[in-house]
Amino acid sequence: MIGLNDDELLAAMRPDLRNVVRSLANRPGARMTPLEMIEFNCEHAKRFMAGDFEGIMNHSLIDEPVYEFYPSRIRVSGKEAVHRYHELNYNIVIAQVDPKRRVTPAEESVTYTRTFGENSYGTEVSGLFRLGDGDYQRCFFNAVIPFQDGKMVGERVWKDQKLSNFFVSALEADGTFFDLPGVQRF
Repeated sequence: MIGLNDDELLAAMRPDLRNVVRSLANRPGARMTPLEMIEFNCEHAKRFMAGDFEGIMNHSLIDEPVYEFYPSRIRVSGKEAVHRYHELNYNIVIAQVDPKRRVTPAEESVTYTRTFGENSYGTEVSGLFRLGDGDYQRCFFNAVIPFQDGKMVGERVWKDQKLSNFFVSALEADGTFFDLPGVQRF
């Protein structure tokens, strides 16, 4: 793996291309290694699967976290809204886990790629989901997880259309989620 930072990469480009590519966002704090980011994200996922939302808010996330979802174009920012998102998403995700088999996400999911930038981790995954009362279907999603000061900033998640539709309808069923400060459609 080449360990060049963004400035070094831009300096190595042909001069006529340098103004085409923008620099990465600078985030304060020490840089995390790829292994540190994966392990940190796994700890976050364990807290999520255990329903430990306070642990997520206190251990995993910066003070002003931001989650974005595409193609549904939903942004959730701030502690109160992100906490509520995790509660709702827990019910959406845990409802997908077959109580007779109690499989973990790793047993039913497939990771296709992992990629790393300076303090960011991206992954492409598929998993089996029962959308509504139907059979399990394989759905696909990508997530980019930026880090700052050793914690997650949040996530930017791209879901395939059927998973996105299911996810949005589950959030809308709450009736109050989209009225929370920090929750917006853009």
